[in-house]
Amino acid sequence: MTHPTPAFALILGVVLALVIGAPATTGTPHIADKYIQKRMALMNSQRVALTALTDMSAGRIPMDSRSARQTRRFLIATTASIPKRFRKRRFDPNSHARPDIWTNWKDFELRAKRAEAAAKGLKTRSLDSLRRTLPDLIQACHSCHGSYRAHVNEFTTH
Repeated sequence: MTHPTPAFALILGVVLALVIGAPATTGTPHIADKYIQKRMALMNSQRVALTALTDMSAGRIPMDSRSARQTRRFLIATTASIPKRFRKRRFDPNSHARPDIWTNWKDFELRAKRAEAAAKGLKTRSLDSLRRTLPDLIQACHSCHGSYRAHVNEFTTH
């Protein structure tokens, strides 16, 4: 049995903290629908995992192949579950999901499959290989969000 690296444990801790405390810390209104909560938790956990890999790729945190590999596995599993989390047609304006998801379901599923394939294609053994393969996953995420996520005007301080 393998034990998580300290970096992966930190990433996992941050993911859990964000998922549990997201409404309280982000100012997001409470969403009562458990299905919407689960899909938002999924997307938030993927964002945190992807941020960890981009931080490694950019040199903001040290490259840790073992942690990157564990994060890759996490992203493969979670991208595979995207259609399941969105299958039920539930809408809440605070969830940022556009109703187009359900009217264009086949396209949405195809984009989720592309994200899963890109996650599987991540190479995490070296910094160079991560840098070569990470853009495909980022592009897959942006492609879907560009069509199916309502854009939120966020206040930025930088």
